[in-house]
Amino acid sequence: MIRPFGVFLLCVGLVTTPAIAQEAKPSARPKTGGTMIVNFLGPVTSASMAEIVRAGQDAVLVGADELQINISSGGGRVYAARFAVNVLRSLPIKVVTVAMSDVGSSAVALFCAGEERYVAPGSSIFLHQLTRFAERSVKTARAQEREDEIVRGWYDTMLAGCLADRTSMDEIEVYNERDLILDDADILRLGMANKAYSSLRDKRLFGRAVNVVPGDLKRVMPGD
Repeated sequence: MIRPFGVFLLCVGLVTTPAIAQEAKPSARPKTGGTMIVNFLGPVTSASMAEIVRAGQDAVLVGADELQINISSGGGRVYAARFAVNVLRSLPIKVVTVAMSDVGSSAVALFCAGEERYVAPGSSIFLHQLTRFAERSVKTARAQEREDEIVRGWYDTMLAGCLADRTSMDEIEVYNERDLILDDADILRLGMANKAYSSLRDKRLFGRAVNVVPGDLKRVMPGD
């Protein structure tokens, strides 16, 4: 049987022409880099720490290189500070903290969470004995005392990790007996601030700053 010439050419073309594989290119999200700023002014509460943590998680999602938290806070809820510190330390970006004014109590732990720590002129750190339970029933006193031990151990660990020389804890551990205020010179001398404040000008900012002012947060509830 004689095969039509045109059909033969078509068949030869199908056999001899190699298939060209199309490699799928991965769709990489562009990383723009820069420093996202969070301005935190007010007490440490569940709501305020949740806002800071969310800002940090958003910074990761949108491609910022680091999160900078400018702090002016007298402290507040220790459990809320522990939550924020632990979440911030789990983020795959650098966390930078700046003491911009008074930083006290549980807010000091937030400050110490920064890999880079700065202190602005005229700022201070206020340390005092941690207080958590106003009333203790006999039924729960032992468990609450154990929780207090855990909290004090965590807080002391945060302070020690914030010092250039851990032996300097001998100088500041008196906060358990009396209130202690460190000025900006003390903070630099002890190594609690490990970067020069003036070098903040070298950072490339990412987007608009996030303001966390607890008094303005709608989700803040009494007793938070």
